[in-house]
Amino acid sequence: MLYPPLNDLTSKVTSKYLIATTAAKRARELDEHPSSALLNRYSSKKAVGKALEEIAGGEVYPEKTK
Repeated sequence: MLYPPLNDLTSKVTSKYLIATTAAKRARELDEHPSSALLNRYSSKKAVGKALEEIAGGEVYPEKTK
C-alpha cells in the first residue's frame, strides 16, 4: 500500500510527473542534509517516502519556472 495515498499527493500537486521530480529532488536534499526535515514525525524510513509525506503535508511544492 502506498503511503501517502496518491489522492493526497494529487490534491496538492496535480501532475504525477511533478510529484515524482519534486520528491526525487527533495529526497536528495534529505539525504545530503538530514537536519532539513520539515515534519516532526515520519512514517517512512527512506528519503523518498519522507519527501512524499512532506508533499502530502503541504510543506514542499514544485518550483515554478518562468
